Amino acid sequence: MRTLQRLQLALIIALVFTATVRAKCITGTVTVHGRVQNLPSAATAAEAMVVVKTPKGTVSRTALVSNGEFTVEVPFSTYSSSFLGGDRCNTAPKFVEIKIVSPGRVYVQKKLDFKGNFEMTSPYQYRLKQELSLDVPKERADSTK
Repeated sequence: MRTLQRLQLALIIALVFTATVRAKCITGTVTVHGRVQNLPSAATAAEAMVVVKTPKGTVSRTALVSNGEFTVEVPFSTYSSSFLGGDRCNTAPKFVEIKIVSPGRVYVQKKLDFKGNFEMTSPYQYRLKQELSLDVPKERADSTK
């Protein structure tokens, strides 16, 4: 019985330690600002969906497209590992995907390599190096499918 209690205590301590280690890593943020051209006037509820893909997972956020523009901030975990009690907080995104959507439709999407298209503005805060302009193809703007 004592062995079971010790095992339970060791498990609880390990879980608390793991949660504490992960909490020490700062959360990074990717900010995407862009413009949408040729968005159909019928797309009144169009949203920009930004998907950030890291080696540790995928996170997405959306924002409404207003007057042909949008800004989306996506937080991501920088935690990568713990080595001999030291935290490693250097996870960075690999890709960022931007989609302009409305219920049941994807008007346009673009996938960007993180290293080539984003710059650090402050520690763990990133933005696009160049302005993003997404052009909705005419056949997608007119189609009702």
